[in-house]
Amino acid sequence: MTALQDIHADLQAARAELLVALEGITQEELERQPLGADDQDEQQWSIVEVLWHVGHTEDRLRRTVDQALSGRPITDDAPRTRPAHMVTPMLLLAWIEQARRPTEALLRRMTDADLDREFVRPNGSTRTPRWVMELLARHERDHAGQVRDIRSVLPG
Repeated sequence: MTALQDIHADLQAARAELLVALEGITQEELERQPLGADDQDEQQWSIVEVLWHVGHTEDRLRRTVDQALSGRPITDDAPRTRPAHMVTPMLLLAWIEQARRPTEALLRRMTDADLDREFVRPNGSTRTPRWVMELLARHERDHAGQVRDIRSVLPG
């Protein structure tokens, strides 16, 4: 298996973990915020906010890698506000899938050598596409755990 295939498999496994954590979720579970919730603390987000964040982060990180590999300036995108209608399981699952499709297209265009091409982010730190893609998989796994944790403490 090539390094790119390993990364693709890791991203697929992380997504599968998230989808398992969401199986059978109700609208009430999706929207309920943990006790003492604070919108600024991601550990206190509702599952709606977690899923919006997962999709937004994937989109932002993929854009960074795409810009770096194509030699374009890397922009530091500001966070986007979740549209008010984006609250149903169907829409949020479509959103994270929509964010994944361009990532998969980017991976298909990349070579194993591209994974280790260094680039400088707007904050001055140096990264590689490999580091970003591994971060993306870890990020999704972390939030799959967060979804499981939120669901485990909800009444019902």
